[in-house]
Parts: sequence; C-alpha cells; structure tokens
Amino acid sequence: MKRQIGTVLVLCVLLLSLAGCKYLKNPEYELAVSVEAGVTGTPTSGIYAHTDLEEVAYKYAPENSQHTVEVLIDDGAANPESSLIIYHDTVLVARLFDPRGPWSITALDANSNASKFTVMLYGGDRLSGTFSDNRGHGGTWLAGPGSIVMLYGDLAGHKFVAPIPAMKGDWTWDNGTSQGTWSAIRIDAGSFRWR
Repeated sequence: MKRQIGTVLVLCVLLLSLAGCKYLKNPEYELAVSVEAGVTGTPTSGIYAHTDLEEVAYKYAPENSQHTVEVLIDDGAANPESSLIIYHDTVLVARLFDPRGPWSITALDANSNASKFTVMLYGGDRLSGTFSDNRGHGGTWLAGPGSIVMLYGDLAGHKFVAPIPAMKGDWTWDNGTSQGTWSAIRIDAGSFRWR
C-alpha cells in the first residue's frame, strides 16, 4: 500500500511538472500585417505568430520613388524601417501616404504667436493638387519623396514645407523674409478612408 501511494505521488509530481512547463512557456501573439498596393517590403501581408517580447524587424519602401510610405502600428505612426517588440496582438499596416483630405493646421510665427485654420487638399493623385483653407485662401501643393510643399497663390510668398507623413515643418512668408513653424493633424483620421 505504501508503495502504491509513493508511486501515485511520483506520478502526480511528474504530471504537475509537465503541465506546469506548458504554462511557463512564453505566450504567443499574432502580428497581422497588411501591405497595400504600391509598397514593397517585409514582412509581407499575412498573420504571423510570435512569442512574447520577440523583436520583429520590418522594412517598407514605395515602388514609385516619388511616393512616401506610411507605416501604422496599432493605428500609431511609425518609421518605414525599424523593429517592434511583440507583447500583445499587433496590427501593422504599410501603405502609400496620401495627403489629400482635410487637415487642421497650427502655425507659429517667430514670436510664437499661433494661428489655427483648416486646409482641404485636393488632387487627382497623391503627388500634387490644389488646396483651400477656411480663411478663404488657397494655392497648390506638391508632394515628393518624403516631403510636401504648399504654396499659397493669393498670399505672396506664403510657403509651407514639411516632411511627410509627419506634417510638421517650417513656413515662410513675405517672400521668405519672415518664418515660423507649423504642424498639421488629419481631421478625418478616424474615417474608413484613412484606416
């Protein structure tokens, strides 16, 4: 009888230790990757399993060098080439940056005086078009690899320049004799078009 109890205890200890190993293993999380048309890079579109705290490198570039890639990780902006640490289910989207649409702009002059207005960028493609603001002014915009320029047509010398997709940069007016900084936030960021 004592021998059977000893055997049962040994079996219980072995089973518990085997079961415990399963629970001590690092948990796995999903990385869902969506690479949209016009973008190349790795990892490619798909769903990948990664262990907790695993580092995953990624790198994306536009097929057309005139475009700019925008990477979103869980809806937050990220660099087009970097790595991320997996600690929960994660969504990565790599797409071409499209500046068209409404933006809320805050412009600061050299004395830190702020002006706020909204701008709507129009265009037949992601690289150029026209814009108008809620103050009644407008002009043309041009986006190239990594930057955007907005040039007012009716406000002589007013030019806004920024890296994209950050949309934070410098502006000049009075034909470049005055300067300041500006930043823009997409107004329709929560809409389906931009997700």
